[in-house]
Amino acid sequence: MTGSASLLRFIPYFPDMKIAIIGSRGIPARYGGFETFAEHLSNDLVQQGHTVTVVVEKGHPGAEELNPKIKRIASAYKKSVHPVWYYWDSLRLTMGKNDIVLVCGVGGALFYPMYRSAKTKLITNVDGLEHLRTKFSRVKKGYVRLAQRLTRQYSQHIIADGTGIREFWENHLHVPPSKISVIEYGADEPKPFRKEDLQTFGLESGNYYLIVARLVPENHIREMIEGFLQTSTSRKLIVVGTKDTSSYVRQLEDFQKPNVKFIGGVYDKQILDSLRAGAFAYLHGHSVGGTNPSLLEAMITGSICVCHDNSFNREVTDNAQIYFNSIPELARTLEKLENEPKEKLAEYKQKAVERVRTHYTWDRICKTYTTLFERIHGK
Repeated sequence: MTGSASLLRFIPYFPDMKIAIIGSRGIPARYGGFETFAEHLSNDLVQQGHTVTVVVEKGHPGAEELNPKIKRIASAYKKSVHPVWYYWDSLRLTMGKNDIVLVCGVGGALFYPMYRSAKTKLITNVDGLEHLRTKFSRVKKGYVRLAQRLTRQYSQHIIADGTGIREFWENHLHVPPSKISVIEYGADEPKPFRKEDLQTFGLESGNYYLIVARLVPENHIREMIEGFLQTSTSRKLIVVGTKDTSSYVRQLEDFQKPNVKFIGGVYDKQILDSLRAGAFAYLHGHSVGGTNPSLLEAMITGSICVCHDNSFNREVTDNAQIYFNSIPELARTLEKLENEPKEKLAEYKQKAVERVRTHYTWDRICKTYTTLFERIHGK
């Protein structure tokens, strides 16, 4: 046997894997970060020759838009209506039939003991610190805590989307470092800026601040509005986010003023990218997640990002943007920002774009997942 042939005997070979992705609402992406992630990863995996199945919620549209090599299975449930049963049904449909099942979120961990399979390796992307979400009742927070413990026990590997999330799982849930990896989300390149997208809302480029977020307390929407209102700026504040009937949203509506405008949910990427690119600055108040997709999407458009000061946002922005801890501090920060020279503003924009293009590309994210899958599958 030649030397090269002998060497090949010891190089691990990973045949095509059968991989299922569950826990998102489904693909094509219509909702948020998990859906966009599932679409990018499934496309990348089938291009490499792997067999990919994605479970989607009941009635999820757009199958004709997908790569035909991706198999979609529709659950009997909608995640938005019956999230626990959606996870149960998704596990039932995929466990034991795939080499790897990647679960988005910890909501299905209650059923992990029921669906243990020697054939299937279970990997969980644990999302953010869901037990800190103020919109959750005590019962829901208790469920999340239980699900976290079951995830630690029964998931073969855990994915954290940021260093702060990994530290929580290592320090508070005692997950060994060998069982957890940090793999962030990615961001697409933005659509070309169109001023007509701004004109729809009566806006001009540079004459407004922008918030794009779910209207929930942990995203500090109210604090950002109050900080903005304490400034002397002539610019407007535009808030993009779907309204619901919660008491928090009703409180926010009291701040509707000529210079504070709520425009509801916007889901067209072209319009969103134009709104982000045209803003004087983007205000980001998220505080309980890791790598937040909406922050990445603002950064890649060249937005100046004024962020709630926490480890998650500082990690994503590489400490190169602007941060606030309180309403008065935000007001002072915005006043100062309005008086910065153009060169300084351009520097913030450039650093935001460069950070995403060097660290948060979907190509890098998908390759990292594939390497992990190969390692876990080969064990």
